[in-house]
Amino acid sequence: MGVGRFVRKMPERGVRRSLEVVFEWVGRRVWMGEFADETVFEREWDVLVLLDACRVDLLAEVAPEYDWLPSSEAVDAAAIDSVAGSSKEWMRRTFTPADRELLENTAYVTGNPFSAAVLGDDHPLGLLDEVWRYAWDDDLGSIRPDPITDRAIDVCRADEYDRVVVHYMQPHVPFLDRPDLHAGYRPDYWGSPDSVVDPAETGLDVWGRVRRGELDRDVVWGAYADNLRTGLHSVATLRRNVDGTLALSADHGNAMGELGIWGHPDTPVSSIRRVPWVELEARDEGTTVPTLDPESAADERTVDADVQDRLASLGYTE
Repeated sequence: MGVGRFVRKMPERGVRRSLEVVFEWVGRRVWMGEFADETVFEREWDVLVLLDACRVDLLAEVAPEYDWLPSSEAVDAAAIDSVAGSSKEWMRRTFTPADRELLENTAYVTGNPFSAAVLGDDHPLGLLDEVWRYAWDDDLGSIRPDPITDRAIDVCRADEYDRVVVHYMQPHVPFLDRPDLHAGYRPDYWGSPDSVVDPAETGLDVWGRVRRGELDRDVVWGAYADNLRTGLHSVATLRRNVDGTLALSADHGNAMGELGIWGHPDTPVSSIRRVPWVELEARDEGTTVPTLDPESAADERTVDADVQDRLASLGYTE
């Protein structure tokens, strides 16, 4: 932050906002923290569930609603540092070529389209099941959790891999019950890049709109929590249909104004860096029979998955 530029912009910002800028600038240098050096593979688990962009306090808030989750206090106390602040960087820093032997015995069942850009065809994983390619919901501009659960159960029961990573998109935007809150929102074009009012302009997503006062913070928080509940409902099904230690975590969190940061840039502010870590015992009770077949599902769609379209519908417009 140059002093001259700061002073020139003071009349435009006003005294109060200028003081906030100084606080944020100092805070980012004093309280930022650092991402973790160790990946999730340094921990013990059989199935790792990632709830994309799940804040620790968000999970702590809804935890009392689920008898299979620990208390809010326990959720908060067990939080860990992630290796990254974005899905793309989490994949890059977690699935590293140096761990090739370990990854050959790992399956990754994912609804996150960044897998195409980061992992590609020459990935080191034993299995890469990109469920987003054949079970995407174009009307929502996202993928619901149930197809991912279906595939994860199938993979776990096949018992071909030592570890299975299951990556849900919820609670990441768009909010399934409130798509009107996300990304400028043109309903006639929802699910495509045209749903974004101006892809060249930053800050059009829901977090930027809260920052500018266009959306009520409590309303957005409520929709964010509802998105998490949708994901947890599917996780409850997964837990009753796989065996072993199931770890519930996130690739990264999401900032809501802490130190002037919104969303989840790859920046180690605590609300982005800190993620849940809840260890649960899972038991396959056979309550669900998977029916989703990747090949037939892809054939039925007869649509070539456009990665950029799908990333745009999630709010990634660059």
